[in-house]
Amino acid sequence: MSKTKKRAKHGEGTLVLRGKKYTARWVVDGKVYTRSTGTSDRREAEKKLAEYVAPFRLGDEKAILEGLSAKVKGVTAEIQAYEDSKPALPLADGFDAYRKSTARPDSGERTMEGYESQYNRLITWAQKHYPDATEMRHISRAIADDFMSDFAKTFSANSYNKYVTLYKRMWDVLAETARLTVNPWAKMLHKTEDKHVRRELTVEELGRVCSSLKGEMRLLFAVGIYTGLRLGDAAKLEWGNVDLARGMIFVIPQKTARHAHGKRTLIPIHPTLSGMLAEIPPESRTGFVMPETAAIYERDSAALTNRIKAIFERCGISTTKTDTRTGRAQVDVGFHSLRHTFVSLSANAGVPLAIVQAIVGHTNPAMTRHYYHESEAALQSAVAALPAIGDAAEPKQAAPLPKSLLTSIGKLTRVQLMALQAEIAKRL
Repeated sequence: MSKTKKRAKHGEGTLVLRGKKYTARWVVDGKVYTRSTGTSDRREAEKKLAEYVAPFRLGDEKAILEGLSAKVKGVTAEIQAYEDSKPALPLADGFDAYRKSTARPDSGERTMEGYESQYNRLITWAQKHYPDATEMRHISRAIADDFMSDFAKTFSANSYNKYVTLYKRMWDVLAETARLTVNPWAKMLHKTEDKHVRRELTVEELGRVCSSLKGEMRLLFAVGIYTGLRLGDAAKLEWGNVDLARGMIFVIPQKTARHAHGKRTLIPIHPTLSGMLAEIPPESRTGFVMPETAAIYERDSAALTNRIKAIFERCGISTTKTDTRTGRAQVDVGFHSLRHTFVSLSANAGVPLAIVQAIVGHTNPAMTRHYYHESEAALQSAVAALPAIGDAAEPKQAAPLPKSLLTSIGKLTRVQLMALQAEIAKRL
């Protein structure tokens, strides 16, 4: 009669002695399995039993683990579904969150105003075409592509690239705040940019425009022509930056203030501009040089741009031209044209390139290494060489240095320019 020598633990099977040899017995899913161990030695029989049931035990463990894994995945999915059901960052609040984020790059206030306008364009478009996209995370790649395709129909490649760059950065900065899983703008490529720039004006065109101007507009155009300043810097020029006695203007251009680390651009005052500034009574020389113009620019810079455009067009100067490649209208003449004109007139007057670069305040290292070491005398002579435009009275000034001397100054090394600057400073 066979008998079980030992009852094994659940799942491990048992040994049954039949005759002189042990038989292994185990049950899986209600099915009984038996197999002879071929030995009468108890220890050897136990080893055989463990060997026989091992695959079945591992299978059970695998099934258990798979079941647990499925449960974990299910719970995880439920948690994610719950999180997804909670409101995230509304699309309408995206820019305010970006403005407050410490992870965004530092930008000037006017730049941020421009960014906000760009972002609001997306909100307005989404409300019309995808009203259900109420949160930043709802903007998918398909929606982003649709928006940029519409955008490209009416805007230049330059504007297209600026918008893509802004949106890509905003979605990166707000990824955690808005619970974003993807950045729909991340792989969007830039378009080939239009290299068209505003043209410079001829002396005849400038004379026509200047003779038609009055009040602050007359002074604003003179500042643009004789300093090469951009519209914002010209419109918001302050008396604290003007030294009539020394004949110099010191400004930190808005566009390059952060990149140039606050270094000033040194601009000599042309005799024509000096005469116009001298017309303003000393008691009024506080705050902005052109207070009304500065107020318009701060309130709405586009309004000032449109006013300048109207001035050009009244004088018979077309401000736009048609792009032969795209058929779209391009800005051809604007206030920035005066900056190009300043450089062009300087070149025609024989002013060395390094001096022109110094006056317009370029931040390219190859240019600025000359700029910060130019002597005031060289800069003043350079600007004085420009022709007088319009009917402004010119105060008596010392005659400009000969062109041969200007050319010589342009050839000086950095060390020589520094020495010249130091010598002139002693005599001022």
